Amino acid sequence: MKKSNFWKRCGLFAALIFIAPLLAACIGGPTTTTWGSLSLLPGTDNILFAFGDKIVMLDPTDGQPVPLLDEDGDIRIDDSGNQRTWQVSTTSGAPAQFFTAPIQISDETLLAVSWDRGIFEIDIPTARLNDPSGVSLGAEVQVVANSLLDNDLLFVPYSGNNMSARSMDGFDPVWTLDTNQGVWSQPLLVDETLYIASLDHNLYALDPDTGDIQWQIDMGGAMTSAPLYQDGYLYIGTFNRNLQKISLESASVVASYTTNNWVWGTPALVDGVLYFGDVSGYLYVITDDGDSFSDVLPPRQVATNSIVATPLVTESSIIVGSRDKNLYWLDRETGETTATRQMNGEVLGNMLLLQPGENSDVNDDIVVVSTLTTSELVVAFTAENGERLWVYSR
Repeated sequence: MKKSNFWKRCGLFAALIFIAPLLAACIGGPTTTTWGSLSLLPGTDNILFAFGDKIVMLDPTDGQPVPLLDEDGDIRIDDSGNQRTWQVSTTSGAPAQFFTAPIQISDETLLAVSWDRGIFEIDIPTARLNDPSGVSLGAEVQVVANSLLDNDLLFVPYSGNNMSARSMDGFDPVWTLDTNQGVWSQPLLVDETLYIASLDHNLYALDPDTGDIQWQIDMGGAMTSAPLYQDGYLYIGTFNRNLQKISLESASVVASYTTNNWVWGTPALVDGVLYFGDVSGYLYVITDDGDSFSDVLPPRQVATNSIVATPLVTESSIIVGSRDKNLYWLDRETGETTATRQMNGEVLGNMLLLQPGENSDVNDDIVVVSTLTTSELVVAFTAENGERLWVYSR
């Protein structure tokens, strides 16, 4: 598909103002302007959930907001005598909108990049913004993909077009990669080379310190997910209806797998097998044969609408979320559906698989997903059989 036809098919004007119109046109997506992002506070199993104008921290055992503690370990109380919980929202100017996962930059500080109001530093112990006004990225800059922090540089993709590297000392731009369309995927850093997948059809390899382009490949279609790296190769899905394998040594595509429709998300790689979906609801389970791919399971239309999130893979199951408001459990050996759990909203954001560990309060493997409805923003299920454990709502 030619670059000009991409935007024609999606029904967009050249200037993208909100993300919702593209999702609605391209994958039958939501009418809201945001989806939730799930991540874990490093070193804990507490869940950070960024959605709309707030970032909250949830207890993985019951889905309740984590209480704020004072220096003595006692729960903080507000002026009305209510328990204070870990929740962050902007209080200066219009509310910031958050699409992406916060980044921990020190033991006591998180960095949150908002869709529309720039960068905010969050004090973890008090759940307060160090500067309620934030640091602007520019008058017309919006961000929908996760940024990447490496040493003293923050790599920030822009949804309209371009990507910049910013100094952690004041967040001033150090260099900018000019792209013809937006960057909706998180940058990937491998062996001192930065890889950027863009809507302009190009996969870029850059020097992370200078932004100089080492090579670029026209992938034949837009890309909305970060590449997956393994043993000298990148794997990435495109809107050209394929998953492609790129050799970093030769800077070329060395294998391609044809899909029924556009591939939106990053594939999962487990025990040498790749798992990914497309926007028609098909699930693919394939292996890399070197210069080609082969099916482990036949491609199957698991869902009636888009599969955007990366599937989760457990010892016995493949777990798939869809825009059709369902979560599916499939037998990992046969691909047959073993359980379906209906949600109140569409599943578009990333999913988490939490497992018991030495410093974890989780007793069994659990799956955590987010939806686009406030009555069921975050839901946890047992990974084994899909038993619903808890719901977080607003």
